[in-house]
Amino acid sequence: MRTVIAALMLTLALGAQAESLIFENVRLVDVEKASVSEPTRVGVRDGFVVDADSIDPAEADEIVETAGYLIPGLAEMHAHVPPMRAGEQRVNDTLMLWLAHGMTTIRGMLGEPGHLTLRQQLADGEIPGPRLITSGPSFNGSSVSSPEGARRMTLAQHEAGYDLLKLHPGLWPEVFDVIAQTADRLGIDYSGHVSVAVGVDRVLESDQGTIDHLDGYAQKMVPEDHELHGTDPGLFGVNLIEGMNAERIPELARRTAEAGVANVPTQSLVENWATGDVEALMQRDAMRWIPADMAARWRERVKQLRQSYDSEEGAQRYVELRRRLIRELHEAGALILAGADSPQILSIPGDAIHHELAIYVEAGLSPAEALATATTNVADYLGETNRGCLEPGCVADVVLLENNPLEDIGNTRSIQGVMRAGEWFDRERLDAALEAIAERAGET
Repeated sequence: MRTVIAALMLTLALGAQAESLIFENVRLVDVEKASVSEPTRVGVRDGFVVDADSIDPAEADEIVETAGYLIPGLAEMHAHVPPMRAGEQRVNDTLMLWLAHGMTTIRGMLGEPGHLTLRQQLADGEIPGPRLITSGPSFNGSSVSSPEGARRMTLAQHEAGYDLLKLHPGLWPEVFDVIAQTADRLGIDYSGHVSVAVGVDRVLESDQGTIDHLDGYAQKMVPEDHELHGTDPGLFGVNLIEGMNAERIPELARRTAEAGVANVPTQSLVENWATGDVEALMQRDAMRWIPADMAARWRERVKQLRQSYDSEEGAQRYVELRRRLIRELHEAGALILAGADSPQILSIPGDAIHHELAIYVEAGLSPAEALATATTNVADYLGETNRGCLEPGCVADVVLLENNPLEDIGNTRSIQGVMRAGEWFDRERLDAALEAIAERAGET
């Protein structure tokens, strides 16, 4: 069986590696200008977008005739690549789920040494999947408990070659400060949670790259004279719902924008946990890619999580406050980066980002602004001028859509094909991979 699987993965990885390709009659979506071009021709050679006229159609390895819409590849900025101990197949299937849903970049937020090798394998095209940006093992109250330990762990992860440091809860201020100071000197990003003892104020005074899950803002939304001020916030502030004051959001948004700290809201994850019919969520079509044992654990865990909310009204208020925070962060000029924390409870790899983008539009962003959170905003955050774009010289990480995403953000799901560094995955190839994943999930 392992031989068959290995052969299939090699076929998927090598089956459509065209050195040159031409998209004919395609419309280009300019995310920043919120506009769509007239039908045009786009060339790709050796992994980069080029002038189509520089490729002789008779010598092109492939010509894609389409009336579709080309967008930059999407990013999942809070991904959880399975640990290598989960097995090669599960890791590869998760990577393919992201890719098949248009993700050409993922930021792994709980890394391990094996992910460094995986990052290189993906870069080399040995296995199909998105580009991997990976953190190392997390900095938390258990893994680092002293300033000296924080310094050593920061140095070690930098020398190991991780792209960023992942912050988890439980850090004390003096430990956070050493992590920040050491990381700043080394030039490595540190991102993630906001520990209760550290707080948003201290984070905004640092050079932390992203706050994930909107963590820590709930505490700042509770007035000092409220009885809940200074009490245990619970997971992402769920214990503070009754004390959260929406009038405090504009100032928090302004300060975040001035600090230059980006946010990865993972709002779809939180909304799945807080609202909606659990069984309906379990019956979504995308759940066919999730093994039955994992799905069963998700069902039980989300039921437990919902016990954190005093009432359905409270849960809905919590969701709306977070949506308002996302909108006002965006309006203040703070960078929003799309992330869905997949695969976590009810957050299905790939599928979840499309849910996340839809929520941003419901929260008040335009379709173009929502699309930017997974494309141009990510390129800006990473300082990459040759990604998140479609002009000659850009890396050929692109997604071909059947329908215009600027008219309806849900059209990001109408994927006709995905190109990763010039390798073309057409709809037939993607469907074959997805069907194989569903079959394996059904065998568990």
